[in-house]
Amino acid sequence: MREKAYEVLKKIYGITMTIAFFGGLLPLFPFIIALIIGGGEGGTGEAIGSWLYKEYYPWVIALASIAVLIGLIAMYVGKQEAFSTKSFGMGKKKEAPADAAEEAKEVAEAVEEETEVAEEIKEELKREKEEE
Repeated sequence: MREKAYEVLKKIYGITMTIAFFGGLLPLFPFIIALIIGGGEGGTGEAIGSWLYKEYYPWVIALASIAVLIGLIAMYVGKQEAFSTKSFGMGKKKEAPADAAEEAKEVAEAVEEETEVAEEIKEELKREKEEE
């Protein structure tokens, strides 16, 4: 039941957020038209801009706020932890492997072997240079 409610809330959140996004983008064109028309104080351009600002945007902002609220409720219902320290890996303690000492010895031995090989190569290159 909880999973079904989570899925429904996610879909509602997605739809309302998409509508709010495009609702905020939609007034771009009327604002551009208002700028082109102009008309000064009390003109048509000012009337268009004022109407968008005073009447249209409050509805879009309210819709976006409702969408965010629905999204947060969906996260709560779905037991998501997007805003917790656990989601960033800070709330979990990392334990060292039991055989960490053995791994460290193996790494040290490998480094030592590589160093020996590197020394041998250097000596060989010196000999080749001296022969030339």
